[in-house]
Amino acid sequence: MNISQKRIVESPTWLSGYLYEGNLFGRPSKIKLSIENIEFYVLEGYSDKFLKKLANLIKQGVYVNPANLRDQVVYIAAKLNSNLRLNELLKDIQSEICNILNADAASILMYEQDHLRFLVTVGKASGKIESIPVPMESIAGKIFTEGKVLIFNDLEKNPIHFKGVDKAAKFKTENIVGSPIWVENEKIGVIEVLNKSGGFDKDDAEIVELFAKLIGRKLLSTWQYEKFSDAFKKVLLAIATAIDKRDNYTHQHSRNVARYSVELGRKMNLSQQLLEKLEFSAILHDVGKIGIPDSILLKPGKLTDEEYQTIKNHTVYGAEILSQIKYVDRDIMNGALEHHERLDGSGYPYGKRDGEISLFGRIIGIADVFDALSTKRTYKEAWTLSDVLRVIGEDVKKGKFSEELYEKLVELANDLNFET
Repeated sequence: MNISQKRIVESPTWLSGYLYEGNLFGRPSKIKLSIENIEFYVLEGYSDKFLKKLANLIKQGVYVNPANLRDQVVYIAAKLNSNLRLNELLKDIQSEICNILNADAASILMYEQDHLRFLVTVGKASGKIESIPVPMESIAGKIFTEGKVLIFNDLEKNPIHFKGVDKAAKFKTENIVGSPIWVENEKIGVIEVLNKSGGFDKDDAEIVELFAKLIGRKLLSTWQYEKFSDAFKKVLLAIATAIDKRDNYTHQHSRNVARYSVELGRKMNLSQQLLEKLEFSAILHDVGKIGIPDSILLKPGKLTDEEYQTIKNHTVYGAEILSQIKYVDRDIMNGALEHHERLDGSGYPYGKRDGEISLFGRIIGIADVFDALSTKRTYKEAWTLSDVLRVIGEDVKKGKFSEELYEKLVELANDLNFET
């Protein structure tokens, strides 16, 4: 029975192909999985459970139709939309290209007047070649100059192949497919994909060209975002610094809390987008102190119960102020509102407990206490790291902070090499 006579099932977009009874259906990819004597070729995001179902169908004589390349490019593009940091975004794209084309390495090079420089690389040469300038009299230079996708399947006989990169990386480049990268109407660089067994073909070239267009659009949008992000962050830091200077007890406090919060977020494997928002929230966690009178905020002696209640209101004032800023969302506001809440309900302003407290509130809360204890203030000396961690550890036992966050904080303190 030929394929046209079989029951046909369309595969999920992450399935590139499979090898069954010596026959290849679709295309190989870098990620291979063997199930029921069937070798599946997949992209990131595949499902083991679904593959087992497909294996059963194939063994029953059903033809599973692998996804086509264009659909896979769209699938990859959709997955990458949430990643905003440029270098990580480009590394993700290149890793996906290598996987989908079953190639060994990839690189993005940017044009700089009389040469090209590596911006991001993935594969065996990554980390070894980024500082090497690539002359325009090279494969990458030819792709850039001609302004179109090109295939080079026999580099041994090609006189313009620049061997300086191979020498530095101890890596032999056997074949290349590359495309220029355009941002709007400006040619800015080149993407190259290297070393595919058997060489590259027109389908591969088409895919690389599609990815080059995707990269161009992402570069434009990401540069615009990061330009805004940097400017926005400077404004936030200026506000936070003004608040810190107004309160003599908290000089540099907002910067420190933002730094510790982001590092804790990294240790918790938060996405880059969440880390960005966490940083904004931590920078402005005390913005509500703008609404506290100097007579209370700067009072040298002990606060009365009424004055302390006024100080507590800075969390509510902060959330109200942030709610008026266009680019601030609920996550960022929660950090300012909830950084004094505690898991056992003993915090303020609302005495929230456990799951009622947002992730940002919990992270910024423990970072806030860590900086307050470990920093010299006009009313106290900086505590030693062992004393700081002991006190926070006691609060963990009382149920005020989560044990998971405390463990990450201990790791962070060791990473930062605080004096003990």
